[in-house]
Amino acid sequence: MTDWKKIRRDFPVTKTHAYFLSAAMSPLPLPVYEALAGEYRKVMLDGDIHYGEDVHKCNLLSADLAHLVGTEADNLTFVASTSTAMSLIALAFQDRVHKPFNVVSLEEEFPSSTISFEHRGIEMRYVRPVDARYTADSIMAVADKETVAVVASFVQYATGFRLDLEAVGHGLKDRGILFIVNATQGFPYFPIDVEAMNIDALSCSFHKWGLAGHLGAMFYTSAAFRTRFPTPVAGWLSVKGEGGDSIHTAKNAPLRLRPTAKQYMAGTYNLQPLLAFRVALDYMKRIGFENIRRRLFELTDYLLAGLCRRGIRVVSPVDRPEERSAIIAFSLGERSGPCVEALAAKNIHVSLRLGLIRAALNIFNDERDIDRLLEAIDGFR
Repeated sequence: MTDWKKIRRDFPVTKTHAYFLSAAMSPLPLPVYEALAGEYRKVMLDGDIHYGEDVHKCNLLSADLAHLVGTEADNLTFVASTSTAMSLIALAFQDRVHKPFNVVSLEEEFPSSTISFEHRGIEMRYVRPVDARYTADSIMAVADKETVAVVASFVQYATGFRLDLEAVGHGLKDRGILFIVNATQGFPYFPIDVEAMNIDALSCSFHKWGLAGHLGAMFYTSAAFRTRFPTPVAGWLSVKGEGGDSIHTAKNAPLRLRPTAKQYMAGTYNLQPLLAFRVALDYMKRIGFENIRRRLFELTDYLLAGLCRRGIRVVSPVDRPEERSAIIAFSLGERSGPCVEALAAKNIHVSLRLGLIRAALNIFNDERDIDRLLEAIDGFR
């Protein structure tokens, strides 16, 4: 039996705030904070002495994450952000696709999924939602013979709608269209299998649900994707060394890109937050992801019941379990914005997204937080 009260005590944010902003950034639990402080303490005391050991630990983290998404460690690396990953893909498309082409995405996508392509002048086509839902059929209907890829989020940031990645992936594979996924609002709480879902490239920024702050993003690419679209930018970590050296030092000599996903990791990156994320990932794995999902649905059910009793319109699709996530979006019409501000004044923190009130529930929340939110809404109304 999971002791949710103990888990709640691990998050000092709960002492002051009713915090429903994990879809923006999740707070740190104490064990992760202590791990992060410890990693920076090592740098303070020892400088670069532990660099090789730290790189090895990050490689182990990469392998662990690869296992969680159903692939090999060689297919996964770390980049600065999901926007970075999408920019790399957009540049690679321009380098390698020598005919008119377009990219299909979803109308309510978070900008990190789309701006990189629009900035490069790539033609974008957007699927419109129906009741905040997107189906595989609606996505296929917008794609045509010139569509090179579909870019879509696993979970929509504003409404919490969870896309059927397997259905979309199979449909796209049958038509020879690439599938690129932004998993930021779903992983690691909700399962992904990149090979079973025919995902060609995937990025996930960890500051949303990773419990470790701003630390960058993981970037998955299949071997076939890298062969067709090698990295369009490179740095010293992107290429193999020559003559047995781990570093390419020759000048005006042929470069050999690493065949693995590490070709996208151009240069040195911040190891300390990644090492703390290993602690966060172990923390979540000890609780159990299935257990976490069960708890999230208990809490969102409790919130939904309270909203329903008050006649408040829920926008998130919630009647099908397979479409649900940790995000619930609801509306007070034109008063949604002022309500968010009024709640913040009471240390109750939700977001305003696409004109909707977004509550993102996490493992440290409990029914008291939700009661506090609902009672404050009553007072505002």
